[in-house]
Amino acid sequence: MSTLILGGGVTGLAAAWHLQQRGEAVEVWEAGASVGGWMKTLPWEGGHFETGPQGVLWQKGTAVDRLFSAIDLPFKSPGTGARWVGKGGSLIPVPASPPALMFSPLMSVGAKLRMMLEPFQPVRPAEPEEGLSAFITRRLGKGVATELLPSMIAGVLAAPAEILSVDAIPKLRQWEATGSLVNGIRKSGVSHMVVPEGGMGQLPIRLASKLGAVRAGLRAERMELLPDGRWRVSGGGEVREADRVVLALPAYEAATLLGPVAQQSAEALAAIPYTSVDLWHSRHAPLPALKDSFGFLIHPPEGRGYLGSLVPSWMDPQSAPDGLMQLRSFIGGAFGKPADLEAWEGVYARLKHWVPTLGAPAAVRHERAERAIPRPELGHRARVKTALEGLPVGVDWLSNARFGPGVRDILEGLETWIG
Repeated sequence: MSTLILGGGVTGLAAAWHLQQRGEAVEVWEAGASVGGWMKTLPWEGGHFETGPQGVLWQKGTAVDRLFSAIDLPFKSPGTGARWVGKGGSLIPVPASPPALMFSPLMSVGAKLRMMLEPFQPVRPAEPEEGLSAFITRRLGKGVATELLPSMIAGVLAAPAEILSVDAIPKLRQWEATGSLVNGIRKSGVSHMVVPEGGMGQLPIRLASKLGAVRAGLRAERMELLPDGRWRVSGGGEVREADRVVLALPAYEAATLLGPVAQQSAEALAAIPYTSVDLWHSRHAPLPALKDSFGFLIHPPEGRGYLGSLVPSWMDPQSAPDGLMQLRSFIGGAFGKPADLEAWEGVYARLKHWVPTLGAPAAVRHERAERAIPRPELGHRARVKTALEGLPVGVDWLSNARFGPGVRDILEGLETWIG
């Protein structure tokens, strides 16, 4: 069996690695100049910065652990750093454990009392598809859905929780299937945020190094079914024939290729929206309050387009030169970007609002992540199902829009896919 994988992000490369482990002949085409897609670690004046995820949730014996071990990728965990939610004009600590939420000012007393009843709520069938806010309201109460959920989801998907499907966070349905969220979390155990040595970009680089044929700078332009049932793909002056083609691409890119050969799938994938985010990387004199900090998220009604900031230099000390603290601030997304956040001065003013002692930056860098985050709005499950059902024999589509937003979701989804 020969397989051509289109897309050299972590999804395509990990899929290729799994297939190669089964003895299949695999080739990967990546349109960009280097592998990784949005997951790249780029150099920056004595350190580096991430264009994609800052880390990955790891736990012994999971898909992430198995892959990292198999490809000999060393990693480190910064531990359980402090986290805050910006709400009511100040940063409020987020407890490290769910029980500790009962003593947090993040939520009202009524919301906390309702949350305690979660284990006694009945489990609903997976169908029909449920909205994310509706799911949280049903299981944990309206207080959690309105007082805690919005900032958490804005920090992960850069979108309002009320427009999303529960499938935006696949773990929720998996946990509920065990009887309750509390039971599911207890059974799954505690995951730790880890960062590969050298940054997240080392994951796709290491995967590519384990594969026999990875072609960067080669964009597929056309797919066609051959009389013998095989597929021909052409692009960039190259032509390949393969028994199977795997589109490890964002939904909108896969839709373009599928249009002439699978209209139903193309239309369903084209209907999946994506979100763009502005990223501001800045370096400052260290602050004691942020020394061991994961960062903070801002409650959306108060953020007004400012979603929050992470502290990459805590998660990965190599990201910043000695003596400096590095921040990564997220702007816009589906919430929109007001005029005062178009330039660094406005972003810095927002940072100072929440962290008044933050000094002026020693260096600043801006990146635009265009259509980087899939937005699984209500109806997402039906769109994905329609897309997969319409795929011709010998063609598949893999993406974080199919498996879930995080690296952990992707790697777990790929293990299920490979069987």
